[in-house]
Amino acid sequence: MHWKIAAAVSVGGAIGTCLRYAINTMITTESWFNATLIVNCSGSFLLGMISGWFLASSKREWIRLGLGTGLCGGYTTMSTFAGESVRFATETGGHLAPYLFLSLAGGLIAAAVGFLTGKTLGERRCPQ
Repeated sequence: MHWKIAAAVSVGGAIGTCLRYAINTMITTESWFNATLIVNCSGSFLLGMISGWFLASSKREWIRLGLGTGLCGGYTTMSTFAGESVRFATETGGHLAPYLFLSLAGGLIAAAVGFLTGKTLGERRCPQ
């Protein structure tokens, strides 16, 4: 592995993890799952945007991996989503479907919108 890629992913991951922690501490409501939903949907948008941008404009692999794998990987969280889904199901008597739907559909829609946004911006900045 190239040292530049490893460093970019490491720094991106650290920043993403700190951002997730900051958002989790700022969103203090009785609905504890809201922070994970917001983080995962906004992270999906960001990853989609990064993917679209780099597809259209830049070939710097280390930056793409630092932002995508590092930042977005550290920012979003599948393990928290899974754990909170189990907790939500047990604490609400099984009313899990809306949370799962919002998380999954929201993440997919956010990623698609982000991808199209990033691709459009990348094409405008660096026309082929």
